[in-house]
Amino acid sequence: MIKDFLSLTKFVLSFAVSLSALFAYIMAKGVLDFDAFIAFFAVLLISMGACALNEVQEYKDDAKMERTKNRPIASGRYSPMTGIIIGFILVVFALYIIYNLIGLTGVNLFLFSIIWYNIFYTPLKKKSALAVVPGAILGVIPPAVGWVTAQRSLLEPEFISLGLFYFIWQVPHFWLLVMLYYNDYKDAGFPTAMKLFGKASLQRVTYVWLVFTIFAGAYMVITFRVSNIVLIALLIATAIFAFLSSVELLKKDFDLKNARKIFYKINLSFLLTVIFVAIDVALKA
Repeated sequence: MIKDFLSLTKFVLSFAVSLSALFAYIMAKGVLDFDAFIAFFAVLLISMGACALNEVQEYKDDAKMERTKNRPIASGRYSPMTGIIIGFILVVFALYIIYNLIGLTGVNLFLFSIIWYNIFYTPLKKKSALAVVPGAILGVIPPAVGWVTAQRSLLEPEFISLGLFYFIWQVPHFWLLVMLYYNDYKDAGFPTAMKLFGKASLQRVTYVWLVFTIFAGAYMVITFRVSNIVLIALLIATAIFAFLSSVELLKKDFDLKNARKIFYKINLSFLLTVIFVAIDVALKA
């Protein structure tokens, strides 16, 4: 029962997404207090709710893919109505918490994320291989919640650089998954970047987006005025590691199975970039 619930709500993914709200709060305020954890919890709930509703929307497609056929609704262990009820409860609870924390601004951010993910992005995935680009906006919502909770404006240069970093990061993140699970997506009838660009071109395009992400990280470091020498050295080392990992995509004999290693390497690099910047802000607070 618990395992199915965690699978339905994609708990691991939702938890990882929610961490960006926590880091953004620290980067905005320089401290980690009770409000930060409330914001984290609210983002976790809205993400879990949206994921549950997403699985209701896609359970027929999930049943066609090896990677997802054992999900609770796709396998028949949960009914679609059960998924709707669980998703609805989680969303309502999240809206209640965020309203009490930051008012209508938080409610609007959460409602936008539900509309964009479940009403716009999810159907668009069946129609366009480039749906990930507008879908990447969703990656900016959790840090926006953390930033607003810290009583900062989303129009500040620091948040713009942070939001840009998260936005660009989402695209190569997803395309590496496409490389790994291309056959699954094809079996379910999803148009993919692999089919649109071809294997070699997708590798090059993903490499370019990864380089853009590295530059966006550098822009964020500059905007936040990171000054700790040790952290600057670590950030430079992280950027070099991310770049060297990205270059592997340009090899002519690149095996798509190696996309998994690159996936983990670049996500670790970009996560560390955010963590190091957050630590610098906290040290200066």
